[in-house]
Amino acid sequence: MSQTSRSSDLGYQPALDGVRAVSVVMVLLFHAGFAWMGGGYLGVSIFFTLSGFLITTLLLVEAERTGAVSFRRFYSRRLKRLLPASLLCLVGIVVVYWSGEFRLVPDMRGQLWGALGQIYNWVRIDGSSSYADLFGKAPVLVSPLEHYWSLAIEEQFYVVWPLTAWFVIRGCRRRGADVALALLMLAGLFAVASPLISAFTSPKFGYWSTPTRLGELLIGASAAAWHHRGGRLPSWSRWLALSALAALVVLAARLPVGSGPAYTGWMTPIALVSATLILSLQVPGATRALLSLPPVVWIGRVSYGLYLYHWPVFVLLRTHGWQLDRPPGLALAIAVTVAIAGASFYLVEQPVRRAVWPPRRTFVAATSGAIVAAIAILVMPVSRGFLEADQQTLDQAAIQPLDSVAVLVPATNAAPTTVVTTTVPALEPLVIALPAPPNRPVRILLVGDSTAFSVGQGVASWAVDNRGYAQLDVLWCAGCGFMRGGTITNYDGAEKRSAVVVGDELPRRVANLAPDLVVLMTSIDDIATRQWTQSEGALTPYDAAFRERMRQSYSDLTGELLAMGVPSVVWVVPPVPHGYWTTPELHEAQRYEVQHEVIREVVAGSPDAVSLVDLDGWMTRAGHVADESWRPDGTHFSEEAAQQLANEYLGPRLLLAALTV
Repeated sequence: MSQTSRSSDLGYQPALDGVRAVSVVMVLLFHAGFAWMGGGYLGVSIFFTLSGFLITTLLLVEAERTGAVSFRRFYSRRLKRLLPASLLCLVGIVVVYWSGEFRLVPDMRGQLWGALGQIYNWVRIDGSSSYADLFGKAPVLVSPLEHYWSLAIEEQFYVVWPLTAWFVIRGCRRRGADVALALLMLAGLFAVASPLISAFTSPKFGYWSTPTRLGELLIGASAAAWHHRGGRLPSWSRWLALSALAALVVLAARLPVGSGPAYTGWMTPIALVSATLILSLQVPGATRALLSLPPVVWIGRVSYGLYLYHWPVFVLLRTHGWQLDRPPGLALAIAVTVAIAGASFYLVEQPVRRAVWPPRRTFVAATSGAIVAAIAILVMPVSRGFLEADQQTLDQAAIQPLDSVAVLVPATNAAPTTVVTTTVPALEPLVIALPAPPNRPVRILLVGDSTAFSVGQGVASWAVDNRGYAQLDVLWCAGCGFMRGGTITNYDGAEKRSAVVVGDELPRRVANLAPDLVVLMTSIDDIATRQWTQSEGALTPYDAAFRERMRQSYSDLTGELLAMGVPSVVWVVPPVPHGYWTTPELHEAQRYEVQHEVIREVVAGSPDAVSLVDLDGWMTRAGHVADESWRPDGTHFSEEAAQQLANEYLGPRLLLAALTV
């Protein structure tokens, strides 16, 4: 026994709302941080395939009934369905930002423009590393807009798909070809292209880009065309629905967070499972009945709002200390999300969707709403996000051209004045007063990674506030280290950038700026597992060969700087990071201890012109090691903390290092 079902008779199917419910629950659990739902992002893929199925069904039915596709009506329906809640969410985020939340999130205004313009996935590709890295960030640094990437892909699909689908439908009609086969071939093209694009770009491109995710939407479109032409569904396919649903749930539970098919362009084959579920639900059965239960259907009906509002709610709760993978935190997060999504659905989305007016009025209303949102984004008082450069201060603190500087005369009478001292007499003071002013500003060049940059912004601010004492340039790159050779094995490191910055740019800066003092500070990349030779294999700081290469690299760099004529070199012992890394090895404090020991050895074996600043020890004695107001991500200094550090200790300390050579 079999059942034939025409898509023109599809009508409203509660079970498809049930599929939406399953998808959004996967995403909610994934974003709540449950380890057993590491592949919960699969819920977004199911949404993609279902959207492709439903949208293409509407286009095929309209083309069959009227002989054409009304693009005005199509875009009017999409705008009425999607735009009100999307704009409401964006404006809500702006209001919350205005109240003081999300202030450390980098480039908030640019992200809001990306979300409003439906290009957020491309904004994230340009400005971030990978989706999994969200779960390695401090809550105060996570953007409330991250989830707009998938909405952007769908909207981009909706822009081009009606015209594309109509072109395919009309072409197949003229040639007597099968629309379903044509769409399946198109899906196959993207299925082949996606892994290639991902391989030649990056995992983040594979995850976030529109071309690498189109296959999932096109599989849904192909399923719609097959169903529309009268595809026969056998009665036993009701059991296939259960198998497909179970397979998707198992995949969501088993796929890893930061790797797998979503990052390598292989989501199209998984979309076939989603399409199988959708098609098999056309046959009555237990699975269809389960997914048609009223509570499940209701979740599916409000799933768009649940998806839109849950992420900013989750981020906001996390920033205030709630753990969402614990029952109290999850209950609060779900309750707030459901309340907001329900209010949005009944008070905004449904009234707009059911309103009967001509498409022209929809376009006018949509444009007006977008203008209101744009004005809100324009007038919001945007602060610099975490680790965003204060370029004005850096420019004001910058080292002046060499020809305007007199010869440095060491200020031998510049002695530190202790304001607050430690209880351990053998250690230097926690707070150091400024010495007597030097005859001209001391020229300081700070070199290193992003931790050095975060500290450098504070020193630059101190230099501006104490004009006449110091000038500062910062030479840095994300991940820049001083280890030479080898390849980091467990993540994408900055070995090549480091070689350029330290090997090429640093000598040029020294020659052009004639610094009195070069400060060296790095952390993460220099303690990561590396491999120099195939026969030797991967080495860690615990291996003698690794440690010796670190000692030699640091010693060579020190000698090279002195040979360039740098009067004074300071090595900074960086504070040990205390959290938020997705790579487990970066949490091993013993790795950093090896680096600290090597730095001390190099300084001890160098001339008197080389000295040590034990910032790790200072942070420990000052009680700031685990203070998130000092290091929001556990590694980099906040702007306020860096300024306090420079004012109380580091600025005067570096000044003394240069003046007492």
